[in-house]
Amino acid sequence: MKINLIKITAFFGIMILLMGCGNANKINKPDKEQIGQEVDPIPADTEEPPQESSVTIETFSGSDPGELIEEPVVDKIEGTATAIEWLDFETAIDRNQVEKKFIFIDMYTDWCGYCKKMDATTFKDPSVINFIDQNFYAVKMNPEAKTAIAYKEVLYEQKAYGAKFYNELAVNLLSGKMAFPSFVILNKKEVKRGVIAGYQTANQLIVGLKTYLE
Repeated sequence: MKINLIKITAFFGIMILLMGCGNANKINKPDKEQIGQEVDPIPADTEEPPQESSVTIETFSGSDPGELIEEPVVDKIEGTATAIEWLDFETAIDRNQVEKKFIFIDMYTDWCGYCKKMDATTFKDPSVINFIDQNFYAVKMNPEAKTAIAYKEVLYEQKAYGAKFYNELAVNLLSGKMAFPSFVILNKKEVKRGVIAGYQTANQLIVGLKTYLE
């Protein structure tokens, strides 16, 4: 009888332990107050980029898109800069820890004709040079490059998206819409403000960037 009592006690003890472990993997849903808040575009705990099905590839072809849009009027921007200081992404982030600025990311590829045209024209314009120098850290990022990028203790590497290979940080910043040239704007807290896609004349680029500074 004593042995049976011990067995019964042990049985109920095991049942209580198993019931207590049943909620170990419960996922807490976010509070309503958290939904819709401005968040870091690449959270520190991000491990996987968007899935292949979320990546779209676009190309700009035909007539120069800069010639199809009426030119905005922009006053000349004075300054002492003579060329845009292009940085890699890590260097821009490091500098932003010392002196806060917006971050301008030029997403380009080696085969992109309009990217090369902007390098030869738009990015040589004195007003563009001084406007970017006064307000932004300028970054050149080639999404097709094999070099990994470290950001907030996460190493972003090149991965396959269908038949294409892109750096997963670039895919995240462009929300999977791989069109070149594209320009990503981050605010002083390194939060993504928006993307400008396609060839931009000097005036068009300045007008577009000003909307993110206001």
